Parts: sequence; structure tokens; C-alpha cells
Amino acid sequence: MKYMDKNPISILSTVHNTVIVEQDKKRKKTHGKSERIVCKNPQAIIDYNLTMGGVDKADQCLSYYPTVRNQQKKYYLKIFRQILNQSVWNSFVLYKKNGGIMSHLDFRLQLVEELAKIYGESKHS
Repeated sequence: MKYMDKNPISILSTVHNTVIVEQDKKRKKTHGKSERIVCKNPQAIIDYNLTMGGVDKADQCLSYYPTVRNQQKKYYLKIFRQILNQSVWNSFVLYKKNGGIMSHLDFRLQLVEELAKIYGESKHS
């Protein structure tokens, strides 16, 4: 099934048929009044968005912080950067599960600051 959102989306499902479902998705404020917006989506898209889990969420969030450089010629540095980026994401997930309140960006900044305190040495000593 092909579906047009902002971009065309191809959907393949062995569970869903091609039924389009109306869904209250957003509320738009105009002139101080809240207005309900009804979106029409295939049931497969609705179910996917409700159950989007670990890998999809991680890929989405990691795409905001690209660490692999296109000009990087040494493959092992690309691999190292990808593993480092995934490790930071995994640490953030554990932090949130333990009740952390920082955003992903704030977590990354705090991590860099703490690592700089521990491992950063002054060249003047």
C-alpha cells in the first residue's frame, strides 16, 4: 500500500488491510480557541506509531547528532564513532529509566563536561 503523508510512504503488512481510519491527532489554537483536527491514516501507520519501540526511537534520536563524517577515510574511526554514539544513547536510556529529567541534548552536554573534568589535563602542568 502507498500512502501520502509529507512524503510518500510504502507500507507492507501481513496483519492490516487498506482501511483508512480517522484519528484525533492534533489540536490547533486559533484566536484563543482550541480546534480539533482529524487526520486520516491507514491502520498500519497508527499501529506502527503506537508500538514504535527501541530501535526505531534510537535511530530517530541518534540521527539528530551525526558523529560519522562523510570525508572520514579510515573505516575503523567511523565504526568507533558509531559505537560511541550508541553507547551515549544507551546511557541516556538507562538514565531516563532511573528517573532522570534531563533532555537528550542536556545529557550529552553534561556527559562531555564531566569527562572533560576527569580526563582533561592542563598543558601547563
